[in-house]
Amino acid sequence: YESDDETLTIWNSTQAPHRVKGYLCEALKVPEDKMRVVAPDVGGSFGMKDCIYPEDVLVPYLSMKLERPIKWLESRQENTLSYHGRGQSLAIEMAVKNDGAILGMRVQVVADVGAYFLLTTPSPIFNTVRRINGPYVIPAVSVELAAAVTNKTPTGAFRGTGGPESAFCLERTLDLVAKDLGMDPADVRKKNFIPPEAFPYQTITGPTYDSGEYSNGLDRALELADYKGWREKAAQRGPNEPAIGIGLATVLKSSGSSGSHRIENAQVKIDRDGQITIFTGISPHGQGNETSFAQMTADELGVEPSQVRVVHGDTSLFPNGVGTSASRGLIVGGSALYGVLQEAREKLASLASQVMGCSTGDVSFGEGRVFDSNKPDEGMTIAQLTASARERELLPGDDTGLDFTGSFTLPRPAYSFAAHVVVVEVSRETGHVNFLNYAGVHDSGRIVNPMIVEGQIHGGIAQGIGQALTEGMAYNDDGQPLTASLMDYAVPRAERIPDLQMENIDTPSPTNPLGSKGVGSVSTVPTPVAVTNAVLDALSSAGVRHIDTPLTPEKIWRALQG
Repeated sequence: YESDDETLTIWNSTQAPHRVKGYLCEALKVPEDKMRVVAPDVGGSFGMKDCIYPEDVLVPYLSMKLERPIKWLESRQENTLSYHGRGQSLAIEMAVKNDGAILGMRVQVVADVGAYFLLTTPSPIFNTVRRINGPYVIPAVSVELAAAVTNKTPTGAFRGTGGPESAFCLERTLDLVAKDLGMDPADVRKKNFIPPEAFPYQTITGPTYDSGEYSNGLDRALELADYKGWREKAAQRGPNEPAIGIGLATVLKSSGSSGSHRIENAQVKIDRDGQITIFTGISPHGQGNETSFAQMTADELGVEPSQVRVVHGDTSLFPNGVGTSASRGLIVGGSALYGVLQEAREKLASLASQVMGCSTGDVSFGEGRVFDSNKPDEGMTIAQLTASARERELLPGDDTGLDFTGSFTLPRPAYSFAAHVVVVEVSRETGHVNFLNYAGVHDSGRIVNPMIVEGQIHGGIAQGIGQALTEGMAYNDDGQPLTASLMDYAVPRAERIPDLQMENIDTPSPTNPLGSKGVGSVSTVPTPVAVTNAVLDALSSAGVRHIDTPLTPEKIWRALQG
């Protein structure tokens, strides 16, 4: 806090610096032009840093009162005790025909929201009941939601935010339906998929799905996994051998959120030397948006990505933004940038047509140059073009350069699709689970950077495996946590993550000019239930129909003992 000019600068490990600024300006009664919020390298978040916590208000308040810098650091144990994800119990009744067609379902959700509400506490439970339909035609749905206030740690948004909870309930039930009807679990899903010609499709609980080819995605996942081959191998296993189980999950994940989260801003500046600077209101913290945005800019303006600088996470450098959450980085933030880049390209093409004496339709961009497509050997850099335009008084002669600003509003969320097939081996003596195969197909619309998408999908699967097999908060009767550190809370190690066979299909979304859908959380949604379905398929011959996650070896062993 600078008392001389009454300015306050806050460094906050947040996903949304502009929203933090808005909340703090209101809480601390500080004018917007007197506050700056900077999001440094944030590290992991997955929804946790999309909240406002007491310390976010207290630390700048103390700085103002004491007129000196204040720094607060949270230990890992304090972090573990401050916020949790998931925490829902679901009960479901489903009516189906003998051929597997779903007639309707009744769902009861009890959500443990902890001792008090956080900013994102309502988000996952709201999403769970809205997205309970999954990728299926379900004519009738009844959902009852109860939020229970307990003496435990509050819950809030965590990667997938209600998606894994609703998918777990629905996909687990479909496997039980298949077993009771004597059908293949894949056939039950295909029987109920929303057909491609039905889009846009409004579900009975409200959401409207944009596009998809769900059967194609599942068929490819089954092929990748050698589904039929593993079914034959599982049937050949003897009673004294480890049991093989195959699990499926086909799910949707909304991206883009609602309300003001559907809006994002972008700015493109080109200085006299041809350096291109991108300003964005999103605040990436590991998603790779800097790379994707530089790549998009390079493609549209014909330059190298190294000529593009991407700026984010500082409210003094770019005043408007919503941040990074709800898998909105590319489909909302990227779409805002794409629109501004089109404006910049049109302006540069107009200048080039006048400087080069050709039509704007003949102007091309590539290999660091702007050129007449009829004379590809002749051309100039963007810096040379703007300098020539100034000499001809087509641009002002000052040092301001070119500046383009715009925003984008997502009309409605885009829905990504995923189909996972998991094969496991379960020891009848110890309850230990070993992965034999893991295949998945994802539809995230048009992809800008395949390597970034691959990394996001792998990370989401790792988190989902943890939820299925090892991770869980345990409490004593007084509400005291028993898993308050990584000594007790079992995050999966790299050695527990199987080799992954992944492919992508491309069903463009009509909701945005890029045709993209979110990828940040889509693989987290099917993984817990696909793994659980595989384990319980292996245990089905012993009459085991359900085990609460995490599926630890002890739980599995006890279930096998009856």
